[in-house]
Amino acid sequence: MRKKSISVLYLIFCCLPVHAGIMLGGTRLVYDDGKKEESISIENKGTMPYLIQSWVEEHDATKSHNFLITPPLFRLDGDKKNTLRIFKLDKELPVDRESLFFLNVKSIPGGTVDGNTLQIAIRNRLKLIYRPKALQKDIPESRTGELTWIQTGRQLKVINPTPYYQNFMFVKINGKDIELKEKNYAPPFSDTYLNTSGVRGDHVSWKIINDYGAVGKLHMSVVK
Repeated sequence: MRKKSISVLYLIFCCLPVHAGIMLGGTRLVYDDGKKEESISIENKGTMPYLIQSWVEEHDATKSHNFLITPPLFRLDGDKKNTLRIFKLDKELPVDRESLFFLNVKSIPGGTVDGNTLQIAIRNRLKLIYRPKALQKDIPESRTGELTWIQTGRQLKVINPTPYYQNFMFVKINGKDIELKEKNYAPPFSDTYLNTSGVRGDHVSWKIINDYGAVGKLHMSVVK
């Protein structure tokens, strides 16, 4: 009986910058107002060629018209590097707070398929934070102690009075982890609700991920 060739293209949403030979030069980007462009490197450490497609999204996963990426679509051969350049367009954004977007980089495997093969297209989704000039003298880490934490039933309310996005590495109540899932940040000047799954306590601890993707120091506060 002759074997059938199987070719399956499967899309995976991934937060890690490494997969199947493709590596990105960071886990997030901070675009300071006043800069002409921001960039991130991309490298194919494998032997198979990939088709790389990139775009920027808004919160609701719609395409953003605030930024332009070049090149938006290109082939990246094995053991080769390239650079994605991001330009801000002439669109007005808030000047009193940070704005959050998402940089998407999809890697589609190329080449021919022989035998029983599973081809996987993977999409990396990185945070792209636009920081106005008035906020560039400070960093989110220095303001994270201003967060207020309030227990409301099975949720933990996080009040962020700062103009910065507070990106959490983890949040714990009395030493027990809270599942952050996709909501792992608190937007500026807003209230965010985290599901505690019944975990209650008097003390909260957390760590912030900084502009470079590194984890900051431990912060602690009282739950109200």
